[in-house]
Amino acid sequence: MLRSKRFWGLLVSVVFLWLALRKVEWEKLPPILATIDPWFVAAMVVSTLTEMMWRGWRWQLILAGRGIPFGMACSGLILGYFFNNVLPARAGEFIRAGYLGRKGLVRSSEAFGSVVLERFVDGIVVITLVLTAIHLYPVSPAIRQAGFTAMTFYGIVLVGILLLQFRREWFTRLTGFFLGFLPERFRERILSAQEAFIRGLDLVRQPVRFLEVVALSFAAWSNSLLTYYLSFRVFHLPFGLDAAVLLIAVLSLGAMIPSSPGMIGIFEWCCMVVLAGMLGSSRELAASYGLFTHFLTYLVVLILGMIILTRENLSMRELQEQSAADAP
Repeated sequence: MLRSKRFWGLLVSVVFLWLALRKVEWEKLPPILATIDPWFVAAMVVSTLTEMMWRGWRWQLILAGRGIPFGMACSGLILGYFFNNVLPARAGEFIRAGYLGRKGLVRSSEAFGSVVLERFVDGIVVITLVLTAIHLYPVSPAIRQAGFTAMTFYGIVLVGILLLQFRREWFTRLTGFFLGFLPERFRERILSAQEAFIRGLDLVRQPVRFLEVVALSFAAWSNSLLTYYLSFRVFHLPFGLDAAVLLIAVLSLGAMIPSSPGMIGIFEWCCMVVLAGMLGSSRELAASYGLFTHFLTYLVVLILGMIILTRENLSMRELQEQSAADAP
């Protein structure tokens, strides 16, 4: 059990959930939840759906030339969110790549390469938000350190992407050298999957289209800012977009902490740190906000994911098998 990633992820979630809620007076939560504005809840859901469409469009653009329809890109994206909420180790990223692979328009390994590139571009926006939050608010040294750690991580990712793209032949020879002990059939399969993965990163060779993807990323994250601004209005919180920047920056850094699927515990703790610790709300209001907002986003993704799985008669096993079949 101690070697299980599920166990340690669950333990981390339980610890952070305890840290977030340990001083909450629970009897005060029902009156707070009773004040929720349903109109802003509806607006928040619409904003969340719009953000998903921005991100679906972006993924379609990253894989331009493969004939992937907008709706298919959005469906794959939502399935990724759905399975990230129920499976550990962000397995949804592999499954959404497998979803496109199952459609036969692109190999799963190539689709996964595009997901890696997509996450790198997201990192550019996250670093921008973190630096903005540090400028706007007197954040703790821990948040500053986490921000600089994120910058270092994405810098390493950038170097890796550039090496894969502009030293492709050298990388292929290096991989072939280390795999020399394998039978030729297996070696060729691994090299083929590696080549497909690298093709998923080809966007960095096209500066104009890369900038278009970056612009779509900023549009999607701006939509996310709107969603969190509306979530403040759900609870009649008097915070503006600057507070939304701070909350998203902290949540993005919190997402780097290994936990159980869906950031359970981490999400609530981040909300408590920002709303109660930095913006002066009561712990009960921060707890109500974190629990409800997390539940709502879970519910939206759950409903959409189930609709897509039912409509296309898919199962998690089929998508996992597709990912495995197209991998080394």
